[in-house]
Amino acid sequence: MPAVQRLLSLALPTLAACNALVGFGELEKVTVVRADAGDDEDDEDDAPPGASPDDGGGATPDAPPAQPSCDPTKPFEAPVALAGPVNSAAFEVAPTLMTNELTIVFQRTVGSDGGSVLRATRASVDEPFGEPVELAGLAQGLDGVQQPAMSVDGLLVFFVGLDGPNSAIYTASRASTSAEFGNRRAFVEVNSSASESFPGLTPDAAEMWLSVQPGVSSPRHLFRSVRDKIGGYGPAVAVSELASSKSEAGVAFSADGLTIFFGSERDGGKGDSDIWTASRTTLTAAFGPATPVVELNTARGEYPGWVSADGCRLYFASERQGDGDLFVATRGR
Repeated sequence: MPAVQRLLSLALPTLAACNALVGFGELEKVTVVRADAGDDEDDEDDAPPGASPDDGGGATPDAPPAQPSCDPTKPFEAPVALAGPVNSAAFEVAPTLMTNELTIVFQRTVGSDGGSVLRATRASVDEPFGEPVELAGLAQGLDGVQQPAMSVDGLLVFFVGLDGPNSAIYTASRASTSAEFGNRRAFVEVNSSASESFPGLTPDAAEMWLSVQPGVSSPRHLFRSVRDKIGGYGPAVAVSELASSKSEAGVAFSADGLTIFFGSERDGGKGDSDIWTASRTTLTAAFGPATPVVELNTARGEYPGWVSADGCRLYFASERQGDGDLFVATRGR
C-alpha cells in the first residue's frame, strides 16, 4: 500500500470512494498578498491569526532572517530522533513548531484510534521536549484529528478531522499562546468531495498547502490556497509543476517561502515516500525542478514537517525505525 494511503488507513480503514474534484480550476498565477503587505504598527491588533507580528515565540515571520548557524550550501547531517517523550511506541507524524523551536505540535496515533494532536515544550533547543499534552479541544465531536500545521506565531492551526468515513481540513485559532485553541470550523474554502490531507503553511501563513486525492485509487497531489489582504483564504488550486504520476504529501518551507521540501513517492527516490525539494525565484513564480534530499531518505516513508528560521534544521517524520517517529536533521557548518 502506498505510504500516504497507509497513514490515513491507520485511522480510516473504510474510507469511502471519493467523487471527482469539485470547484478546483486550473493553476493560475496569483498575486500573493503577504501578511505584512500594507500594514503598519497601528494595524497589529487587527491582523488575522498567523499574521500577527507578536508571536511570543522568538523571531517574527517578517523580521530580518536569522544568521544561520550552519552552511546553507551543505547537505544535512545524519537525522536524529527527537529525544524525550515526544517519540513513543505509537505512531508520530507531522511535526510543526513555533519560531523559537521551543513548542512543537504533532500527531500521535495509538493502535487503530483516529489520532490525536499533541503539544510539547522545552526550555531550550539543546534540551528534549517534555511530556506532550493533548489539544483535546480540537478533537471534540470528531473520531480523530491528524496532521497539524501550526503558524509560527502559534495562533493558527490547520489539521485533518475524521468523522466516520469522512475526512476534512479543519482550522482553529487563539488570541495568545497562553490560551487554548478555539473557534474550530471545517475549512470549507478547500474541502470538497475529494479527500484532503496534510495541510501545511508558509512561514507568513499567506499560503495554505494540502494534498488532494480525487479518488481512492488516484494519487495525491499538492494544492494551495492563498490568503488575501483581509485574511480570507481562496479556493485551492493545483501546484502542477510539482506533480508527478505518484503521490505527494507533506510540505515544509524556508523562512522566505522560496524553498519547499515535500514528500513524494515519485520515481528517483529510495522507495515509499521520500523528501524532495524545489525552489522558486519569487513568491508568485512557479517552482523549478524537484530533486531528492538523498541524505534524509530511506526505503521507508519520510514526510517533511517544518524548517527552522535559519534554514539549518529540518524536522520531519520517518518510518525508518518501524512505526513513525519524529526526527531532526541539521546542515553541516
